[in-house]
Amino acid sequence: MEDFKKKLTRKYRMMGRYCCFAVCIYFGLMRFTTTVNDFTEGLLSGMFSGIMIVSIFNLVRIHIALHNEEKLKEMYIQETDERNIAISKETMRTSSVVSLMVTALAVIISGFFNPVISMTLGISIMADAVITIAVQFYYKKKM
Repeated sequence: MEDFKKKLTRKYRMMGRYCCFAVCIYFGLMRFTTTVNDFTEGLLSGMFSGIMIVSIFNLVRIHIALHNEEKLKEMYIQETDERNIAISKETMRTSSVVSLMVTALAVIISGFFNPVISMTLGISIMADAVITIAVQFYYKKKM
């Protein structure tokens, strides 16, 4: 349980740093870029707000667990439960394949309308493939 508490503390600190870093980058970019149109600025503001809300929610959840033994035990059980781990793995595997196929279909469809979008999506698929292969090699060596 003590190892789990250390892991949560590390996660809490990392997420706190991420929030601070994200705020600095966002406001720095908003200050120094003047060529962003209103639509893009609104889209980025919305995405930034959503990311920050989720991050702050997780920070509060972890903070409560670190200061309440009952919540900590509940979180430990939820995170180490074999059924939840198996469900999470299957979910990620399936969603990765579905996402790859939908993006590949989008590459084909967007090629008829705008080659720049098609190339961008194609590069995204290639980057995803490289990341998947790298992670697979990592886990083959680790396990």
